[in-house]
Amino acid sequence: MKMIRYPRNPILTPNRDNSWESKSVFNPGAYLDDSKIHLLYRAVDENDISYIGYASSVDGLQIDERLEKPVISPEYEWENLGVEDPRVSRIDGHVYITYTALSSKGARIAIAETRDFRTFKKLGLIGPDNYDKDAVLFPKRIDGRIVLLHRIIPNIQVAYFKNIEDIINPPEGYWEEHMANLDAFTLLRPKHDWEIVKIGSGPPPIETDRGWLLIYHGVNHYKGYKVGAALLDLDDPSKVLARASTPLLEPLEWYERWGSIPEVVFPTGIVLIDDTLYTYYGAADTTCCVATANIHEILGQLKWGE
Repeated sequence: MKMIRYPRNPILTPNRDNSWESKSVFNPGAYLDDSKIHLLYRAVDENDISYIGYASSVDGLQIDERLEKPVISPEYEWENLGVEDPRVSRIDGHVYITYTALSSKGARIAIAETRDFRTFKKLGLIGPDNYDKDAVLFPKRIDGRIVLLHRIIPNIQVAYFKNIEDIINPPEGYWEEHMANLDAFTLLRPKHDWEIVKIGSGPPPIETDRGWLLIYHGVNHYKGYKVGAALLDLDDPSKVLARASTPLLEPLEWYERWGSIPEVVFPTGIVLIDDTLYTYYGAADTTCCVATANIHEILGQLKWGE
């Protein structure tokens, strides 16, 4: 089962009239409420500084609204080179955005909160003081805990917290112990040729009756990015139940093969409407696209025990 591209991709392209999104727009996070899908996308200016913009869609395919100004911009020293690759999750009635904060010291995870997708409150850096990206929060508590996935190259790791406050201000020594025992917290490792260099979480996992469906990206030796999937245990997401042996989406179309970074499909947003998954992804680090799939067919493709 392969994801089916929307025939009118890309759904968002650079806007030359706005300097902050004049070079590229890609890697959109997605959130579905009662009336529409909110999209937060990474935008890059001609100086290669990243911002986060906003757009929305009623049907999940066509863009109905797009704001002229960024909703999240670099403000602090720890993000002075850009704010990148937002993912959106709702937990305990709050909508949180995890994103990459880029500075001269490298990449770190940051978190923000919003109530209306117009104003955003930055809550600061989270995660270990290491080069760390691709952070996503599970959209509900599991066994009473908040679960975070992140990526210390080349693997995907999992971390658990009592509350959001502990994510922002963790107990003393929390991340030092985590890093000292990183293998114990490693969820997925590269396995197949198409993902052998490194992998990273895509959108927040989707809850199904079989388990948590995690869509992720994998990178091969030729620096090509493809989309994979794994199934995690509902009650213990550190347990991988099944995994796709072949990619669900790979760079084939012109807008995925040519751009700022060629040969890239990079999933960051996902919503489930009835039985259809809408996966939002960045194409060649230049445009925003969407592909769909029947969730039951995706689950049926996963190989148990992989």
